Amino acid sequence: MIYYDIHTHHVPAAPDVVAIVNTLIGVDPAPDALPDPLPLFRSVGIHPCYIYNVEEQLAELRRQAVQPRVVAIGEAGLDKRVVTTLSQQMELFRASADLSEKHNLPLIIHCVKAWDELIALHRTLRPRQTWIIHGFRGGAEQACQLLRQGFLLSFGEHFHPDAVRAAYPDHLFAETDERGADIHIVYARLADALRLPLSALIAQLACNVHTHFSL
Repeated sequence: MIYYDIHTHHVPAAPDVVAIVNTLIGVDPAPDALPDPLPLFRSVGIHPCYIYNVEEQLAELRRQAVQPRVVAIGEAGLDKRVVTTLSQQMELFRASADLSEKHNLPLIIHCVKAWDELIALHRTLRPRQTWIIHGFRGGAEQACQLLRQGFLLSFGEHFHPDAVRAAYPDHLFAETDERGADIHIVYARLADALRLPLSALIAQLACNVHTHFSL
C-alpha cells in the first residue's frame, strides 16, 4: 500500500511513501540545480514569509513551474502575521494562481488570518484547477465554508476531527509539512478520527491524489 504525502519539506525515507516535496523560491535550491536530482515529485512556490524580490522570484517561479516532475504550484499564500504587505502578497498569489491555470497544476495554499481575502480571490478568479489548503487546523464550521466555496483540505499531524469528517471522502489529503512527522502516523490518526479501517483511508486518499495530481 502507498501513502501519499502531498506537502512536505523533507525527502521521504520509507519506500512506501510517495511525496510531493516543496521548493520555496528564494529559499531552497532549484531541483534542476542539484547535482543528481532525485526522482521526486515537486511543488514550487513563493511563500508569503519569504518575499524578497518580487520580479526576480516570479521569474524563477515561472522557470521552475515547467521543470520535469513539478506537479503543483505552491505553497502560495496570504499571511497577515508577516511584514510583507497584504497587497503584495495578493499580487504574488494571483501570479501563482495564473501559473496554476496555465500549466494545469493544483495550487497548494498557505493561509493565516486571511480567509475572507482568500475566499474573495477564489470567487473573483474562478479557477479551473484545484485549490488545496495545506495544514488545515480549523474547525468543522470553517472547513464546511471552505468546502462549499470549492477548496480542498490537507491535514497534518494536528487537526480538528470534525473538520476531517467534513472533508471526507473526496476533499481530503494528508501531509507532513516541515515538521518531520511520519505520514504513516498522520494516516493512522486520520483513520481513527474517521472511524475507518486504515486500508479504507489509504485507498480513498490514493483515489483523491490521482484525481487531482498527475503522479
